[in-house]
Amino acid sequence: MEMMKEILEGKTFLRFEILEHGFCSMPLSSGYAISAETLCRYVGETGEFISSQDHGQIFGLSEQYDAAEKINKAIKGKEIKKADLAEETGDLTLIVDGGRLEIICNSAGYECYQINGPDDLIIVGRGGRQ
Repeated sequence: MEMMKEILEGKTFLRFEILEHGFCSMPLSSGYAISAETLCRYVGETGEFISSQDHGQIFGLSEQYDAAEKINKAIKGKEIKKADLAEETGDLTLIVDGGRLEIICNSAGYECYQINGPDDLIIVGRGGRQ
């Protein structure tokens, strides 16, 4: 966990994108990036809740819900103040001014997210304490 904190804390979100099949991409400053094949959700201090799984849904609206744009607007350019890793589940919570981005592991056996960085750094995040 300490290595994860050292890597992520102080980095800035450059953007947030939701790509094909719900794959979430989060380039960070200093050559790092997070990619997630699981639920990402932003929870604002005011109670705002944005789920990557809602991206592209209609919900009775006149156009598709753009979760990518809403999350991007909430975190782009913001510094990660604190990174928390839930040991039991592998869930990763990244605290920024105004809220938090949660990367929720939805499998105990498959990788749910990766952190990539300089010098071919790869950290794989998955659920379960195995």
